[in-house]
Amino acid sequence: MADVLLITESYLKEMSVINDNVDMKILKPTIIMVQDIYLQKILGTPLYEDIKTKITSDPTLVTYPNEKALLDTYISKALVWYIKMEATMEFKFRYMNKGVMTKSSENSQPADTGDLKMLMDKWRQNAEMYAQLLTDYLRFNVATFPKYYEYTNTGMIPTIKNYTSNIFLNDYGNYDNVIKRGTNDSDF
Repeated sequence: MADVLLITESYLKEMSVINDNVDMKILKPTIIMVQDIYLQKILGTPLYEDIKTKITSDPTLVTYPNEKALLDTYISKALVWYIKMEATMEFKFRYMNKGVMTKSSENSQPADTGDLKMLMDKWRQNAEMYAQLLTDYLRFNVATFPKYYEYTNTGMIPTIKNYTSNIFLNDYGNYDNVIKRGTNDSDF
């Protein structure tokens, strides 16, 4: 399937600190990567592909009100924070014919890499909070989104915990075990 953007340029720029003068050509690869890695991990491949197919057939999702509500209320908000987090270093460094360059201008200076790391950590926390809200919503609305619990041999199965930590925390309630045993919410 061709790349489908699940977030509009206007929404992304309106809801983030990304300036209106930023060219979408710079952001598009990051948006696609965020969708393919972070969002697909949250939704699972069957639901992720289903939403992309529905957007391709009906970009306004008029005929799919549940998916439109999911996109507007949960997915777009999580995407904004993940995109900001992932695009941060791409805004600082650019690949040019002379090598990797740091961009600057007459009236401003590029932020220190340490400051960017701090911002990226904060944006990751926000993204993970929105991702968890999305996961919780899907878990309580499985009847509306049956592809969420659909299991295939290829692709990703949805995660039920979206928070990351630098410390290993054994995940006894992982989704793979739930699929094998059945969908008993008491296992989560």
